[in-house]
Amino acid sequence: MRLTFPVQVLLALLSFVSSLLVAVVAGVLSREAGAPVAGAVLYGGGAFIGWMTLCIMVLTALGLLGRHTHPGE
Repeated sequence: MRLTFPVQVLLALLSFVSSLLVAVVAGVLSREAGAPVAGAVLYGGGAFIGWMTLCIMVLTALGLLGRHTHPGE
């Protein structure tokens, strides 16, 4: 099943927002565990990169991202 481009953009945006949520939670938990602010930001950034990569790889493997179709094809 090939999705249209706007649907693919929405899936990418959903991946971005979920990655942002994971990054904030990871950063806050790291800070609460005693890490300095800079370390907590770096930890959150690593969580963001990891989760975003995982989301995009899974969506691509499922065939939900990649080539898009034009309406009417």
